[in-house]
Amino acid sequence: MLEMDILGVSISEEQHHPPVVLLRHGDRVLPIVVGRAEAQAIHAGMIHQDLGRPMTHDLICNVLAGLRGELKSVTIYKLENETFYAHLNVEQQSLDGQVEQVLRIDSRPSDGIAIATRVGCPIFAAEEVLEIAGQDVANLGPTDEDEEEEEDEF
Repeated sequence: MLEMDILGVSISEEQHHPPVVLLRHGDRVLPIVVGRAEAQAIHAGMIHQDLGRPMTHDLICNVLAGLRGELKSVTIYKLENETFYAHLNVEQQSLDGQVEQVLRIDSRPSDGIAIATRVGCPIFAAEEVLEIAGQDVANLGPTDEDEEEEEDEF
């Protein structure tokens, strides 16, 4: 597994340009198309934006804490039929603070990333996923179209 950094998330006003979250490991970038709501949730988590009331990903963090669970990492483990698969790695502790059980919870990558931005845990991707869907950082240089859409990016 390779630890990934979140480079950012972009969303365009154009309906035909879906939001994309960019994860990076070394000189490779993993672009993942996400929904608009998930892109906004990831961005809010990245900038630690207080929305006044808990949103869905905040609720999940609150539920985990209430159940003495701690999100240790998010793993993007598979790409199949152009769909990424991920899971949350959660440790649940007993009342005396001992690890009671380790849970692997199925998740969409976008939801896992949104939760990870809130709790500050690492995000990992399988090497095979990065080999299949990753791109070289050098290939992601700005284009004229990118410069026009720069105002639309988070």
